[in-house]
Amino acid sequence: MAKMLSMRDFDYSKIGNIFELDEVTPKMATEERLDDSGNKIMGNDGTPRKFNTDEIVGYKYSVTILEGEHRKKSTQITVSGLDCPINNAEIMKRDSVKCRFTGLEPSMVGNPIYYKAEKIELVAPQAK
Repeated sequence: MAKMLSMRDFDYSKIGNIFELDEVTPKMATEERLDDSGNKIMGNDGTPRKFNTDEIVGYKYSVTILEGEHRKKSTQITVSGLDCPINNAEIMKRDSVKCRFTGLEPSMVGNPIYYKAEKIELVAPQAK
């Protein structure tokens, strides 16, 4: 009997090099909090619940994959750090914003799949 197909059978790191940037959202720092009794607030899974703070520690880039077998699918790529080369207002002004990421790798393989990277770089539009 053949082995059942599983998520481990796919190389999720191979999603291409060029992406269409759709939206940028800030990634906030998180903290654990205590309830009125001084106990850690726990989540449904029994681990301490994390709450967002007001501190921005990076950015989440919603992108459409432009190459390979996952072409036209969407994902989110998180980059830690405060260097953000573009904002949503600028993205909306342009017909297309292409980008690439340095150090791209899966951060959560599940449904959906998320990625993380060391850096984002905008790709200059090609002259016609």
